[in-house]
Amino acid sequence: MAVPNAVFRALHGTLDAPDIQTNPKGWWTAMDHHTIKRYSPDAPLPSHPHRNQRSAYYDSLLNEDVLLECVSTRRITASSQLQYSRLFVDLLTAEDAFEDQWTVLTPEEQENHFLEAFAVNERSSSYLQFTLGKADCPELNRDVLFADNGRGFIELMGRCVLPDNNVVPAQPMIIESERFDNIIEYKQNETIKSRAAVCMMARMTRTAYIVNFVFATLASVKGHTITYQVFTTEHSKTKSTLKAHSQMIDAIMGGKSAGKAFRKAEAKRRKDMGLFCQHCLKAEEKEKNGKMTVCSRCRKLGREIRYCGRDCQLADWKQHKLQCGKPLDASLVLDDVYVQGSERIIGGRPDIPPCPPGHRRSPHVIRLIEDLETCPLKDYLTEFTALDFGSAALDEVPGAAVFMHMRNILFTSTGPGAEGALMYVYRVLQNFSDERRLQQQLQREYGMDLWKRMKAMVKTAPGPMYWAPDVSRADMEEMIGHLKGTPRFTEELAGYTKGQGDIMMLGITVGPNKDVAAKVEFPREAAPAAASLLPSNTKKAAGANAKGPNFCIPDPEDRPEDGFIHANYCNLGDQIKYLQMNPEADYMIWGHPSSPNLPMALNFFQKEDVLGFIHHRYCLFRYGPFSIDSLAYIFMALRPVLQRKKIPEAVLLRQLEKEYSAGYVKIVRAQIYRREDGKEVYKRRLDGKEYELARIPAKKDVLVEVMYQLAESGRFEEFGMVKRGILDHFKA
Repeated sequence: MAVPNAVFRALHGTLDAPDIQTNPKGWWTAMDHHTIKRYSPDAPLPSHPHRNQRSAYYDSLLNEDVLLECVSTRRITASSQLQYSRLFVDLLTAEDAFEDQWTVLTPEEQENHFLEAFAVNERSSSYLQFTLGKADCPELNRDVLFADNGRGFIELMGRCVLPDNNVVPAQPMIIESERFDNIIEYKQNETIKSRAAVCMMARMTRTAYIVNFVFATLASVKGHTITYQVFTTEHSKTKSTLKAHSQMIDAIMGGKSAGKAFRKAEAKRRKDMGLFCQHCLKAEEKEKNGKMTVCSRCRKLGREIRYCGRDCQLADWKQHKLQCGKPLDASLVLDDVYVQGSERIIGGRPDIPPCPPGHRRSPHVIRLIEDLETCPLKDYLTEFTALDFGSAALDEVPGAAVFMHMRNILFTSTGPGAEGALMYVYRVLQNFSDERRLQQQLQREYGMDLWKRMKAMVKTAPGPMYWAPDVSRADMEEMIGHLKGTPRFTEELAGYTKGQGDIMMLGITVGPNKDVAAKVEFPREAAPAAASLLPSNTKKAAGANAKGPNFCIPDPEDRPEDGFIHANYCNLGDQIKYLQMNPEADYMIWGHPSSPNLPMALNFFQKEDVLGFIHHRYCLFRYGPFSIDSLAYIFMALRPVLQRKKIPEAVLLRQLEKEYSAGYVKIVRAQIYRREDGKEVYKRRLDGKEYELARIPAKKDVLVEVMYQLAESGRFEEFGMVKRGILDHFKA
């Protein structure tokens, strides 16, 4: 045993175990025995030098030199955790995933890598001031690591991953252990700063032992040799500090001779420690670059804060100015860490919430979020092949907002309701990905336990419909706010203001079979007409008994007294022909990129939208563009829908000009504009009145007729009974 370890071994008590260098297997067996004994929930708490002490004891441990060392250790630990986390995620999510390489190794091969990692960890004694290393890490017991053909180690890798790999964590990650917290007497809301600082260092040190073990195991697998560089903030105080504590050291070591040997060895060990830049954490290389700059104000207090250059000193000033030239306080050990890398490299996704305390994201979810941050207009990324990814970006505001909400449930929870959110996300993504790959992807991202819960939900559902969690107005307004901050729905959300207006209850169904639904409180002002645009039937005519608005086309009317002859301005033959071949279509659209020469069938979903559109379509078919109000309605209703379907406004205008004449379309287009509040309105030239889309005047008799037609077709059977509530909506 190296002499510098002796003080800490004396403080903690000696654990009997063979020497790890000469008998590593025996050492691991013995340490597992100690760990099991210490961490048995039925056993009394083992002793620890930092438990059951008065506050003065903790204050005495944390003089200014120790405080500075603790602050620096936290900085280095947080920065290292980020580097390790990135490596672990890369290995676990790569095409040739490390898990596959690891599980094909024999138990003997895996054991050799573990033993090499333990040997590397045990060469450092820095952890001994706070923990007993392996004896305080039941996560490193043999049965845990070898579980499920070695996948226990893969699970441990996942626990060492940070929730955000784009920024140094503000607080070093902690691998929680309730038993260890009890051993050191950790309290979450500790009021004594010095005790809180000591406990925090102990928890961080235990975590560092585990993370370093994982990294050392990976290095062994890859055939790399690890050499750790231990850092310190200064060399100048070593001898004076050791001399001042001579009596205590002699007493602990059992005599002056042993104490002298310890002081000599400790002085050499401290001299071998590296000095470093407080901001970028780069080691000082005096022979190559000369000595680093030291903060002059802190030096006057006997404190050495180094920087490798002016750039780092300026970059660190935001943090350093809080304690520059001032006495240090134990609260510094609890403050957020700030080093190079503490500011995000990528701007982030405001629509993706941070990982909440207590929840652990899988490496695959972390990689997904990293990739989404580079694709700010996408809602999800799905795997097409091992190398290529597809993207999912929903083209309707309600659909996109609800999907983002369900996705975020999965990003932040595995609790009740998560299985319904997973079913919702799964069904939506079935439109974007290969089925087998999608299932495998979601199982990796959210785990088999949640996947099985989702399957159990399907089996026990009382009917053919599966329900995702209900979505509140607050949930929707949060997501809509994020969408408004992107260029995806600029026009649709231009007039939306959070918290204003009433809500409409939406029942959004998703999936190839429309078998998953969510009840949504949706702000009416943010609800553009939801619609689908699908390939049409262009060959088979409807049956002779077909019913509905598409088979109740009104006869055209001329207005000779006004110089309007319907046939001179309207060219609706193709429109009506294909509407009658597609009974549930509300309008036929030409010019979609996927089939520019064939019509696509447009269907609105909400009954208010369908009723309003069919009403004004009826007026146009009967009176032609002389019904200026209806032409304005049709244009305002179609334009945002088709833009979301990748059909430019110019294409829509060409179609309307063909159907209703260029002159009338030009007149109508000139009467539509966007007000300062962002809302699009139709300003009727005849009387100067302004109308939002849903308020454009409608004819009651036509509305009643269209309602009966829709009810007769079976599309909205309730229209056969309900009249007044719908009619009032249009303010005829």
